[in-house]
Amino acid sequence: MSQLHTADRALQMLQAFSPELPTMTVGRLAELLGVHKSTASRLAATLLERGFLERDARTNEFRLGPELGRLGLLAVAGGIDLVALARECMRDLAQQTGETVNIAVLDNPGTEVANIAQADGSHIVGIGQWIGRRTPVHCTANGKVLLAHRPGKRTPSPLTAFTERTLTDPAAFEAELVRVREDGYATVVGEFEEGLHAVATPVFDSQGCRAALSVSGPSYRLTVERLPELAVLCRQAALELSRRLGGNGDGR
Repeated sequence: MSQLHTADRALQMLQAFSPELPTMTVGRLAELLGVHKSTASRLAATLLERGFLERDARTNEFRLGPELGRLGLLAVAGGIDLVALARECMRDLAQQTGETVNIAVLDNPGTEVANIAQADGSHIVGIGQWIGRRTPVHCTANGKVLLAHRPGKRTPSPLTAFTERTLTDPAAFEAELVRVREDGYATVVGEFEEGLHAVATPVFDSQGCRAALSVSGPSYRLTVERLPELAVLCRQAALELSRRLGGNGDGR
């Protein structure tokens, strides 16, 4: 089997997985691909080694692996250039604030936020690892920013309550998005999770709002009084990143 044919078979194996078939044995994969079981086993072993597949030790069934998730998030972000260009700005902002910095984009479609890059602050107590996590769009600072700069219908439905502070009234939420666009930044104060505060600003390329840049942390450090100060620093970093992406940095 030529290298090109082998690569094609490997891609066919990955494409065989679906919501209806999230896990499969080697035998089932061989059947779907129309190849001998030993061939399917070799392909699966290679994909497993590279992180494109995972294997359940109990059932010996394969499922899609984390490397596909990483590449998928890069595709959602519009390519590797966003993450690569953001690293320095994110690192500097994390050093300035001492808090966790994230880049996020809309996903699924427009009902969730996908966190695609993170820079950790200097504090031992932080908010954990968010890369690869999807969060609700309506109760996160990143989500509000992305919705505020989204053309067409912006308010998702339903507005599910995650805490007592979550905005669930459509009219109030739409008014919040207007404020976010006018102010140039969004904040959340315990709307997604009690004790978690954040501020976010838009990142623009030549086509419009490409992503959102956020600073988040525990409420005892990111007090309500401190959020406007962090918004200024976050906006400065977002402006620099926007310039690197070819945007003018001002979508208001």
